[in-house]
Amino acid sequence: MATNRREFLQLAKKFTLGKDDPSGMYISEKLDGMRVFWDGGVTRGLPTEQVPWAGVLDPKKPGERKKKIKPLATGLWSRYGNPIIAPDWWLNKLPAMFLDGELFAGRGNFQTCMKACKKDEPITALWIGIQFAVFGCPTPTSLFRGGEIKNPNMHCNIDEVAIMEFVQRRADSGVLEEFVHTPGNLTFERELFILQSALPNDEHVYLHRHILLPDDRAVAERHMNAFMDVTLAEGGEGVMLRDPNSIWTPKRVGSLLKLKPFTDDSGVITGFVSGRKTGLGSKLQGLIGAIVLDYKGKRLELSGFTDEERRFADDELTSYAYRHPGEEMPPITRGKYFEVGDTVEFRYRELSDTKVPKEARYHRKTGTGADKC
Repeated sequence: MATNRREFLQLAKKFTLGKDDPSGMYISEKLDGMRVFWDGGVTRGLPTEQVPWAGVLDPKKPGERKKKIKPLATGLWSRYGNPIIAPDWWLNKLPAMFLDGELFAGRGNFQTCMKACKKDEPITALWIGIQFAVFGCPTPTSLFRGGEIKNPNMHCNIDEVAIMEFVQRRADSGVLEEFVHTPGNLTFERELFILQSALPNDEHVYLHRHILLPDDRAVAERHMNAFMDVTLAEGGEGVMLRDPNSIWTPKRVGSLLKLKPFTDDSGVITGFVSGRKTGLGSKLQGLIGAIVLDYKGKRLELSGFTDEERRFADDELTSYAYRHPGEEMPPITRGKYFEVGDTVEFRYRELSDTKVPKEARYHRKTGTGADKC
């Protein structure tokens, strides 16, 4: 019997200009932070391994526990089922209901947000600037729909009946004075309506701003582009579009779309890294896993090639790469299409705090080593 696959949280598909229709959808700024789920405080203080949706299994080693698991749950979870250790004063601001949203430290402060979220202890100085931008309040039946979560970062079997019983026991045990049970088949528009009165008026937790686009496609596209221009001009990274009648689903869905621009740049090849097998089914052993670029004096490993472009220049190099997966190749290495000194263009999302391109993907080769003086 086939296993129903799902994700821990609802994920967006990419919006394709000219293909996807934004009319009648809600538009909002795409935040650059840490996607999270707040369980209303149901698991706060429990040992992490007692929480049925905790990501305690090692996704790379079937059946084995992770070597490092944060011991106590806080009720705040990453998109991979890991506890986020926030201070009590910060958690106390959150209502006793399920919330889907993003921890956000402000535009351009992604690394600051990650630093706070990855700590094993709550550091007040870091959390003072962290906000919880709430997107929705999905129902328990939507959140805990039965199925298997299996991706490179999380492996967990969701038993809907057992989890619903667990949540009910915790909610009824006096752990929470008043747990808000959202009704079934809740549309996104209804979620927004509920949240307008359910969320506290506080600087650290707020309902993320959503604007309903017109029903006419041409007008909606103009409004979308204008919203995008303003967002980018103010330092944002893109926009999200959401169907007002959609039901929260723990998968990557077309009712939630993301649109963000990419920047083009270039670098010079200085070396190669051999490919390896991965948990995603990638079989790059014996091929080029990545090319190493000199990008403005910084090292950048670049991928995004076709299988043909990943081939080495000869069988000897192919054999060496197969025997040394995921390693730096010798200086004499040449690819069938690339060699040290070539200039290539790539596209990336944004620069990190250390000014290195994030999510860089190969675009095209623009020059060879012989072109340089």
